[in-house]
Amino acid sequence: MTYVLVDIGKKDFYSMSYKTSINKNKSGQGLLETIVAIGIIVSGVVGMMNLTISNQSASEDAEERLIAINLSREGIEVVRNIRDTNWLSCEIVNSVLDCNNWDKSIVSGIDVIAVPIFNVDLNLWTIDFTADAISHDHARVWRKNAGNAEFIGAQFQSADATPANSTLTAYRRILELYSICSDKAPVTSCAVGDKIGIRVQSRVYWESRGKINEVITEERLFNWR
Repeated sequence: MTYVLVDIGKKDFYSMSYKTSINKNKSGQGLLETIVAIGIIVSGVVGMMNLTISNQSASEDAEERLIAINLSREGIEVVRNIRDTNWLSCEIVNSVLDCNNWDKSIVSGIDVIAVPIFNVDLNLWTIDFTADAISHDHARVWRKNAGNAEFIGAQFQSADATPANSTLTAYRRILELYSICSDKAPVTSCAVGDKIGIRVQSRVYWESRGKINEVITEERLFNWR
């Protein structure tokens, strides 16, 4: 057997080693660039997802607060409408307008905590003084989901433990009805003939994402139009 020895020379050997090293460096550099690119893309996607989630949460918060504001305003309007209805029953006695019953059904002695109750069947609002705190069952707000088409979607409070065709919402509402005496100071009650108005506070509470929220609307209603 004959062996052939080939002398590639030192120069050629070093050249081959150098080329191999360059190829390895290029391969490592390409892998690093790929990792960096993937990292940038992932960061962008995660950022977009966080922004989307944040916007959705903000939108839901705004919707919930809008509902609470409307419920709070509604509580004020219920008391105002009852006062106005009482005004329509005023009488003229000896050429003088007699409106001693202007606050009928919206006061109960020194009890200042109440809730506006809506009777769906009678389409009638009343002020109920049974509730003594926001935790009372009458403070719960229900949503009508069946029955009379006119009231489907309406949110209301009821004296019933479970109103028919209704689902419980996350909201609760109470009214605080303080008397306003002639010195214009809100108190639980005034002396006979000294009451000139009512300070109405409508408070709405709801829990969302583990946080208790509250909206308060206040109005002062007086013994005149």
